[in-house]
Parts: sequence; structure tokens; C-alpha cells
Amino acid sequence: MNAAARLLNQGTLSRGWAFSLFFTRAQLTSVIMILALLTSALGMVYVTNVTRGLNSGFEQALEDQNQLHVQWAQLLLEKSTWMMPARVQQIAERQYQMVLPEAKSIVVINTSPDI
Repeated sequence: MNAAARLLNQGTLSRGWAFSLFFTRAQLTSVIMILALLTSALGMVYVTNVTRGLNSGFEQALEDQNQLHVQWAQLLLEKSTWMMPARVQQIAERQYQMVLPEAKSIVVINTSPDI
């Protein structure tokens, strides 16, 4: 057998030889657990930050929606004011010289078929 094969058989160059130079098995487990804990903590901080940002955006959208509802109600009120029959009649009489016809000159046409 050559020298490399002998070293593999003796366990000197086994798979975990690089880690065994620096850490024991218990220390390696502790390091892995600490890294997992830190990763979990950083993930929690990130998710909390994203959640706060999304919640802030949601609150802003609700505020915008409320403003739009108020503006819509004001526009409906303004529309109803501009469309009042008395105002329309007044504009028709002043600007277009329109007058209401007399009752005797009004003709009603029945378009429904006789049954």
C-alpha cells in the first residue's frame, strides 16, 4: 500500500480531520447552535422591520381612502347643488330665454299600444 492509503486507513486523513484540528465535536455543535441562534435572531429583526413598514403603508392607504371618501361626499353635495331644479330653471330662463308653456299648449302623446 502506498502512504496515502495507509493514512486513510489509520484515520489521519478522515473526513472531519480539518474540523478536528480546531474544534472538538461538542465545541462544533455549540458553534453551529450559536450560528443558528444568530441567524434566527437576525431573521426575526428583518421580519419585524418589514412588518412595520407594511403596516405603516397600510395605515397611510387607509388615511388616503378616508380623505377620498370625504372629497367624494363633498363633490356629491356640490353636484346636487348645481343640479337643483330651481337653479336649472333660473338659468334656462335667464341665459336661454326659455319659458314654461301654458297648460293649454301642453300636448300629451300616448305611445303605449291600446289593449
